[in-house]
Amino acid sequence: MRQFLKSVVGISAVSSIACGMVFLSSAKPASADPGLPEGYVGLGAGFGGGSTAAGLNGRVSFPKTKISLRGSIYSDCSGGACAALFIPTVTYDIPIADKTNLYLGAGVATAAVSDGNSTFSGSTGVLQAGLETGIGKKIAIYGDGTFGDGGTLWKVGLGYRF
Repeated sequence: MRQFLKSVVGISAVSSIACGMVFLSSAKPASADPGLPEGYVGLGAGFGGGSTAAGLNGRVSFPKTKISLRGSIYSDCSGGACAALFIPTVTYDIPIADKTNLYLGAGVATAAVSDGNSTFSGSTGVLQAGLETGIGKKIAIYGDGTFGDGGTLWKVGLGYRF
């Protein structure tokens, strides 16, 4: 899992920076923009420690408070071992343009790794920073970095807004 997190950091960092630059360059001034008020559920990819994993991400927003609850579930099987990662976080959403938020938060990452003979599990506190924007009426694109003792997990994906 640690190798998974380390190798994906480079690819994810470049992808997140590129996405952020595209979003910010096309954004309008944030004078009275509501940001992205809707929640979403989406599919994405997680990169870290030399591995890539598919995952499910979601956001439930509380727009009047600018607080959101987010959750991510990722799974990867390789080399005879399987790993599962669950990351719930609470974030503060900062509207930076129409349908675009920067978000910062904290949470807990819980991982379980099994090689068929034994299972290891553990939890650690994490910090999260990301960017999300709405595309059209029902699609959101998001990317973030989740930073903890086990390394950094970079995530990108598309979500259905509700």
